[in-house]
Amino acid sequence: MAFAEFVQAQMAAIGVTIDLRFYDLAEFTSTVTQSGNFQLTTWVGEVNTAYPGVGKLLGTGGSANHGKYSNPEVDRLLAQAQATTDEAQRTRDYQQVEMLSGQDLAVAWFSRTYRSTITRQNVKGVDRYPLSTMWFATTWLAP
Repeated sequence: MAFAEFVQAQMAAIGVTIDLRFYDLAEFTSTVTQSGNFQLTTWVGEVNTAYPGVGKLLGTGGSANHGKYSNPEVDRLLAQAQATTDEAQRTRDYQQVEMLSGQDLAVAWFSRTYRSTITRQNVKGVDRYPLSTMWFATTWLAP
């Protein structure tokens, strides 16, 4: 609620009126994100890796593209980045996606997610993406 009130105050400062509505998670998921029934909403999301995360978030029809953002040039760059084996080209493609989606105000990032993993000393081989997902295939217990 505090974050919503913060955004409401920030928008009021530039002349935009926001009516706040609060939902439980199940209702929010069905009523807001899955239906697309909103003009502005918050969402806890992350992009662990450029592929497939950025395409899911910003690609037309992406599974995390709840705002239904669509830009043909972004779609072209995402497809090009996915297809190339040239790391420098892929970086340039994703930089252009970032520039275009930023100009379009497709998504606004308000804060960074901080996550951690705590284990006992005998747990070894914990591997994870930078932001969240845990991989247990290499995890083992030391004697």
